[in-house]
Amino acid sequence: MTPKEKAQNLVEKFNELLTYRESKTKTKECALIMVNIMLTNSTFMLSNGELYYWNEVKKEIENL
Repeated sequence: MTPKEKAQNLVEKFNELLTYRESKTKTKECALIMVNIMLTNSTFMLSNGELYYWNEVKKEIENL
């Protein structure tokens, strides 16, 4: 899955979770929170390629 596809997928997943479909901004915020956790939590121990991928996903979410 490309970073752009992953970004769209994450935002859609969070959108499904919101019971009254607040706003696109809220779903983007939720997806960004998840990506930021991935990037900052050392538990995930991401490789350089994975760090690059998740940073690209973050950029794509911000562009949605």
